[in-house]
Amino acid sequence: MKLKKIAIVSSITFAFVLGGSLGVKADSVLESISAYLDHSVKIKLYGTDFALKDSEGNKLEAINYNGSTYLPLRSVAEATGMKVKWDEEKRIASLEKDSIVLANSTDTSGIKINVDGLWSPTYITNVKKIYSNWYMGVLFETTAIDNKNFKDIISMKAKEIKQYSKIIEIKEMNVGDLKGTYIDYEEPDSRTKVAFLESNNSKEYFTIEVFIAKNKYSDDNKDAFDQVISTFGKYR
Repeated sequence: MKLKKIAIVSSITFAFVLGGSLGVKADSVLESISAYLDHSVKIKLYGTDFALKDSEGNKLEAINYNGSTYLPLRSVAEATGMKVKWDEEKRIASLEKDSIVLANSTDTSGIKINVDGLWSPTYITNVKKIYSNWYMGVLFETTAIDNKNFKDIISMKAKEIKQYSKIIEIKEMNVGDLKGTYIDYEEPDSRTKVAFLESNNSKEYFTIEVFIAKNKYSDDNKDAFDQVISTFGKYR
């Protein structure tokens, strides 16, 4: 059987998947429809047969409605490692993963941050890591100083950014016991906030950067940089 399309998230699946009483709001938010349980749909997860089940272990079936196939949200999401949270008052289903710890380790330091579990690794080495989704990402890097002082490095970085970007703000900042410089700048297609942090030794410095596609920069994610940098810490 070839499906025309599969919709993972749909209001039709909430009562079916998330369970529980629909409460007093049911009359105002639910619409009666005519749909079919489709017993012919088979699911494979990473090439292995996968049975749709509810939280009690009971078998679930796909629903066919107007030629589209709908799968139970919680069963599919949790099978792929995502958590589903249901807000009954607001009637919002949220999909998320646990945060990911990014650690950079050198002979002279060990540092880490936490990033959103929905982001995926894009570029990974021991001292440089980029995690991103389709519109937003985090760069976390430890860089050798190579006989330069930290102020000269910041001056050089600011000049580089000015060549191709509009700088919104530059200011000094502290993260824990480390001093640094914060630069907020705008490129034609993105908004970037970056902190360059001076290490406890003279051999390296740290970079923490959050970049967001310009057309997606909004109140929903403008604090992403602050959230990431607030998790910065040393582990040795």
